[in-house]
Amino acid sequence: MHGRKSGPVSWGLMVALIAAQPAWAASSTQGALGVQHKPKTQESVQAVYRQQNALFKAGQLILQPGVSYAYSDSNALTLNGFLALGAIFLGQINVSKVQSNIETLSLQSSYAPTDDLELSLTVPYLARQSTYESVGVNSSSLQASQQDVANKGQIGDVSAALYYQLSGAQGGAAAIWNLTAKAPTGRSPYGIAVVTQPQNNNLSYPESLPTGNGVWSVSTGLSFIKPASPAILFGSVSYTYNIPNSFGNISSTTTPQPGEVAGGNAFSFGGGTAFALNRRVSLTLSMNETFITETSIKPRGGPWQAVVGSNGNAAVLNLGMSYADSRRVTVVTNLAIGLTKDAPNINLSVTVPTTF
Repeated sequence: MHGRKSGPVSWGLMVALIAAQPAWAASSTQGALGVQHKPKTQESVQAVYRQQNALFKAGQLILQPGVSYAYSDSNALTLNGFLALGAIFLGQINVSKVQSNIETLSLQSSYAPTDDLELSLTVPYLARQSTYESVGVNSSSLQASQQDVANKGQIGDVSAALYYQLSGAQGGAAAIWNLTAKAPTGRSPYGIAVVTQPQNNNLSYPESLPTGNGVWSVSTGLSFIKPASPAILFGSVSYTYNIPNSFGNISSTTTPQPGEVAGGNAFSFGGGTAFALNRRVSLTLSMNETFITETSIKPRGGPWQAVVGSNGNAAVLNLGMSYADSRRVTVVTNLAIGLTKDAPNINLSVTVPTTF
């Protein structure tokens, strides 16, 4: 018997099947000599792992400059008086508004001495502007005045962090433990005098704005990341402890008052998902929430007392996108939208991690 020759149709079908080979099949193909070829992970996927501090490579140095802008506003209604006959208010009504803008330049450097350990140092530089508004000019409830308070830029609280990969491998499911220490290198919020505008005794404002927490803090937590094609799932949980500290002045008046401060501790958790749209672009959607306990102060010779209104609940929705220009340079943008009154209204940030 003679073999049948392959016609043009058969050759065309073979070419079509080879060309239609799915992308996932290309991740593990076999050459003519039986050698397995496994291409590198896409740049967009690597960018997601880097954002979640889950990309470790011994000897790798990453410099990450960034800039961010945060805006928040709040309204307050203060009633100074009493209710007559249970319905008529007699006294002074004060309506005030505060608008805050914070611009931050930061530089983070990270180095991995091993494939499971990464060390990082972050230095922020802040510029703040706040506008305080209130009615009450010349004791009138119809005339309002405002006061602008700003600093031209000061260093914030410098932080150092350690990330250790407990399990998992690059490009797969992973669990990472982190430990962060933050130093009070920024301007402390304690001892800043609050003054009253001469023409409007309803309007009070601070003489300057802080750029730090004023105390040492230590944070620890766990983060997780897992690929679930076509998505990448991630989550985290952490706890922050503020170490009590003594200050020469904790008063908001012009009379100094030495004392101690125990900043409110915080518990945070969050999670989200990322999608690698193609080789270079990925989109991220996540949510984070932080619960903060009350701050306590202790004037010298007096008892500990809680600062009313110092506790909080800050929840934000994050919308992010990353573009990997190459395996070395990535541009990451993120828009955080505040969901609770204690969170900034918006926070827009751009960072450019660069690998060396």
